[in-house]
Amino acid sequence: MRDGHRAEAERLLVRAVEEEVRRSDGRTDGRLLLSRARAALDAMAGAAGEEYAAYTRALDEAEAGRLTFGQRYARAGAGTALLVAAVAAVAAAVADLSLGTGAGPA
Repeated sequence: MRDGHRAEAERLLVRAVEEEVRRSDGRTDGRLLLSRARAALDAMAGAAGEEYAAYTRALDEAEAGRLTFGQRYARAGAGTALLVAAVAAVAAAVADLSLGTGAGPA
């Protein structure tokens, strides 16, 4: 398993064991239950190795094809939006100065 996936699985195991110990009012041995859960996780990971490899390949392929926000913004024609924002900023500054408002804080 990848380190991030393993850490997430371990975190969920700990939460599940803590919940089970809480529900049993402390009658369940948390350490023993956690060690059994970790052993079962290792067994499941070993048995599902081929499926997990296919899953991680699919994740990698999906990540390779994903565009960042900047790339999508540039592809969508960001020039128009930036031009409109710049014109609006200049118009607001000119209106403030022509109406006699000061450039200092309000």
